[in-house]
Amino acid sequence: MDFWSLIRDYAQTITAGGVILALSISIFTLISSRKQSKFQTLMEVYKLVNSFEEREARKNVYEAFRIYMKHHYKKGIKIGGKMYFCKNLIKFKGDAFLDIFRDPVVLEEMKTKGIGLQQDVERVRATFDHIGALYNSNLIPKDPLLKALWGTGRVCWICLAQNIFIERDKRGTEFYMNNFEEFFHEIEKYRIRHRAILEPVEPS
Repeated sequence: MDFWSLIRDYAQTITAGGVILALSISIFTLISSRKQSKFQTLMEVYKLVNSFEEREARKNVYEAFRIYMKHHYKKGIKIGGKMYFCKNLIKFKGDAFLDIFRDPVVLEEMKTKGIGLQQDVERVRATFDHIGALYNSNLIPKDPLLKALWGTGRVCWICLAQNIFIERDKRGTEFYMNNFEEFFHEIEKYRIRHRAILEPVEPS
């Protein structure tokens, strides 16, 4: 092999090596960027959930649920309370759901005409549906999110599930707040896996 052929082969080897190195750096940078973006999203979710408005909205949702259960159930048996009878979705045909947040006793005890409470319900629903969408799209670190929000998310779903089913029937769609429901199922899987170390969390 002559001198110039040797130089040319050496240059090609260096060029190929440089391309591989550049590609490796690009992939590493992309992965790091995605991880950073996910954790940035996680921090934004933490800030959102812990904002004053969100905490107040959840507090009112919990309180309305507690009042309904206190007045309309006795030893686990339903004795009254406003109900919604489904008429639109075939899936729900003939079913009835607890209309907790429009119940006169709940509204009277909470001293509200219902507008404020409905806004709180809508806020909590929308927040957890948004979180569920981030989770389902893999745009947020899943384990840290579940560790931080499994209890809050679980209680919110238990309090709001009947309301969401009512809204699905009214809107004629089974998919309303579907991300929230799927997030709740992931919470339940997490809770079962870590049952030994987690404190029980139920609506009070």
